[in-house]
Amino acid sequence: MKGEKSKVILVYVLMLLVIGLIVALTLVILNSNEKEENHSSSANNTPTVDVNPFPNISEECTFNFTLDEYNALTGPRCKNGYSRYNVTGLSLGGQTLNVSIIYTDQDGNKAGIYVNDRRATTIVNNVTNIKFGVFDDKLFILDNNNNESNVLVFAGDSTKVYDLKETLESSEITDPVLNQVISSTTINPNSFSFTATNFTFQAQMTDSSNQVVAGSRYQVTFTGNEFSKPTFVSQN
Repeated sequence: MKGEKSKVILVYVLMLLVIGLIVALTLVILNSNEKEENHSSSANNTPTVDVNPFPNISEECTFNFTLDEYNALTGPRCKNGYSRYNVTGLSLGGQTLNVSIIYTDQDGNKAGIYVNDRRATTIVNNVTNIKFGVFDDKLFILDNNNNESNVLVFAGDSTKVYDLKETLESSEITDPVLNQVISSTTINPNSFSFTATNFTFQAQMTDSSNQVVAGSRYQVTFTGNEFSKPTFVSQN
């Protein structure tokens, strides 16, 4: 009898162990599935970055203009707020580019340039004017503001293919007249000239007597998406 009771007790113990293992495995599987679902849900529901920081600009403060010079100080705008300026009719290589300028006169004149709703530049402080042009089926943006000058170039798919400021920083070109490395802050903003194959600009600096000293002229040639480094052209 004792042997039979021992066998029964052993069977019950084994059954309890099996049931316990089954419950434990079930909980592990459920927790694993829950984690995967949560991960999948969070991945699918992750909000995309709103590349337009001022999406609620009213129609009254949205203006359209053709490919021309944008002048923040004389153009129509909403005072004490944000204004949006859309460049219309811009198509490169059969692809439409949506170019916008978001401008505000709060805390000074500031603007952001956007190509296909993605920021093309850092915020431009003390903005006065921005020029646009199309050469060799690419969009050129000339930004002469905040004591800096820069040329940005975009292909039809909105890819940035050239940045003069970055090029000057990496090239470290020493001007033979000024005897210093030229940068985006040592360019005469009124010296830019563009053609279908190149653009030129002139270096300049302000000396200790606050006098403007003219430097050398440089040329950048381009074919397709290939741009040369700024090369010396002349000393005046």
